[in-house]
Amino acid sequence: MIKRDNDTEEADEEYIGYEERNKLLWSLRSDFAWAGKKIPESVEIDGREYRLRDMVRELSEKESLDTDKAAEIRALIPKLNEKSKVDEELLETEELTKAEAETLYEEATGLLRASMELKDKLEGKGGEKSVDEFKRMLNTQKIADEKRFQNLIKSLK
Repeated sequence: MIKRDNDTEEADEEYIGYEERNKLLWSLRSDFAWAGKKIPESVEIDGREYRLRDMVRELSEKESLDTDKAAEIRALIPKLNEKSKVDEELLETEELTKAEAETLYEEATGLLRASMELKDKLEGKGGEKSVDEFKRMLNTQKIADEKRFQNLIKSLK
């Protein structure tokens, strides 16, 4: 069925179904849910606003961090992960419209990405080296998935 503009608006107001909820949760809980997701511009945690995109960009540009800034970022990472978990729990338990569910999903994955980026920057990772490492990990996972699939095919014959 082809959706028209008014159908899309109505679809956003529909409540999310069991299957759609499980797809979002499965995707959110996967190992690389954050890959390719946008880091939120800012997030409010404990009454304080953090400008995440700016923070990640600034870390990329700096060669070294002062200890106070590094300590602040180390304290922020668990808070980002916790906020992502809260979004996941809301996605799992609350009655949500499709638009609300998608917004929660995007926020949770964006927070996970921000957390990973900040952690990597603190540990000195990043740039081309981390991209190569990420590609290697994906290729390893693809090979393992292919082997499992081939074994499944053999067991069905």
